[in-house]
Amino acid sequence: MMQALSSAVAGLDGEQTAMNVIGNNIANVNTTGFKSSSVDFTTLLSQVLSAGSAPVTTGSAPATPVLGGTNPMVVGLGVGIGATTQNMAQGPLQQTGNPLDVAIQGNGFLTLAGSQGTVYSRNGGLEIDANGDLVQASTGALVDGWQPPSPYYSDAATNPGWTATTTTAPAPITIPQTIGSGATAQQISAVAIGSDGTITATYQGSSGTSTQAVVGQIAIGVFPNQNGLVSVSGTSYIIGPNSGAVTYSGAGTNGAGALAVGSLEQSNVDISSELTNMIVAERSYQVDAKVITTADSMLQSLIQIS
Repeated sequence: MMQALSSAVAGLDGEQTAMNVIGNNIANVNTTGFKSSSVDFTTLLSQVLSAGSAPVTTGSAPATPVLGGTNPMVVGLGVGIGATTQNMAQGPLQQTGNPLDVAIQGNGFLTLAGSQGTVYSRNGGLEIDANGDLVQASTGALVDGWQPPSPYYSDAATNPGWTATTTTAPAPITIPQTIGSGATAQQISAVAIGSDGTITATYQGSSGTSTQAVVGQIAIGVFPNQNGLVSVSGTSYIIGPNSGAVTYSGAGTNGAGALAVGSLEQSNVDISSELTNMIVAERSYQVDAKVITTADSMLQSLIQIS
């Protein structure tokens, strides 16, 4: 009887955890770049009442059966949480018209530097702050990538066609607001991001001259097991013990997805599935609670008999 109570309590704990996960999914149905999670249940220890036995025969082949075999008798001792699995499937894209918004179509994450150290995110809502840094708009985290050497910025008119060296570690991207000096100085007027993450800035001078220059490329981080990443605040992830090492590349190369510019990836939460899961969890919780009240009634009957 006590085993029934223990199993039912374990079931209540498990369904409560499932409801916590479902509630978090529903709460983030409109969170940019959010990935839903699900709960995988697993059985706890089982008590073996009888190990079973093999059939008994006598004589050589063909052997004569003497006694048939018996199956094991096992009683489970409840349920536990085996894992909470993140669904890393692509979320739907929503066009924003903002030239600095990017959505990764395929594998990979933006690499960000912030108060939590290096984190990885699918939220591509970007902006340029007062210092000229490319940042994630919702958190202020700096966007990592590659940039040409600083002398390149002072003479963008002789742009040789810079290409990022993606084998080096990415660093925060700062977009120069001015190129040249004196009478030839030009101020930034527009910034565009290509599908490969290349950042092109347009500069204009007081005399009406205009210059375009490639000022950097956004880095995309790819992992062998992205489900092994650890979720942190700000719709971001950090490297986990089972995620594998990160490799960096430009968007659209080496397994990294290309960027959809002017769009954001929405949450991949399926609200209808979550509501169905919520009903199942609620009914399971009610049934586990009923097991407890029933076992209590049976114990009460035993006490009255004694």
